[in-house]
Amino acid sequence: MMYRNELKYMINKGTALVLSNKIRQICEFDKNADENGFYRVSSLYFDDFANSALNDNIIGQIERKKYRIRIYNGSDKFIRLEKKVKHNKGGMKISAPLTREEYDLILQGDYESLKQSDSALLRAFATEATFRHLKPKVIVDYHRQTFVCDEGTVRVTLDHQVQHSLGNVDLFAKNQIYVPATQDGQVVLEVKYTGFLPGYIKDMVQQSVTRQQSISKYTLCRTAGY
Repeated sequence: MMYRNELKYMINKGTALVLSNKIRQICEFDKNADENGFYRVSSLYFDDFANSALNDNIIGQIERKKYRIRIYNGSDKFIRLEKKVKHNKGGMKISAPLTREEYDLILQGDYESLKQSDSALLRAFATEATFRHLKPKVIVDYHRQTFVCDEGTVRVTLDHQVQHSLGNVDLFAKNQIYVPATQDGQVVLEVKYTGFLPGYIKDMVQQSVTRQQSISKYTLCRTAGY
């Protein structure tokens, strides 16, 4: 699997609207999004007792990884276990579907039966969770607007209302309480591509934003309020 380049920026809501209107003229919305290109993303992140994933992000470790379980629009119809691997500014994501039953076992910390799974990723996660004592730490939740471009396999995403769970780490908990992880009106812009970034998209982004940043929504949510 190939690493994808990732460029990240923190922008304001006004800049996001201008950029969205520009990109919409040349790129398509993600096929799973609503009529305005949005869907809700909720991810449950895992870390060990030493918070290795968090600390690796904070210090800018060249090689780092973390596990998460992701759902969309609050539904359990499509649950996905993901391993996010980063090398410098490149990223790679390995994923596998989960049943609701498998999700419940993970949330209960019952990994033994999952070690016999047909999924290599789930087996690896169950083994590593047992060995490293991985625990669910926080739910990261936001509304994402996504644009796709076949040339360069580009995805441009605008993540609005980034927030984190307060205490409860069950993705399907009713009356979940969320707390903002960004300042009012802040939007996380991400540009992901393989191989090359088409000049017309690069120019469009650079006309709106100038300073690239190292942004981890997981870190934002784990450190919010500190």
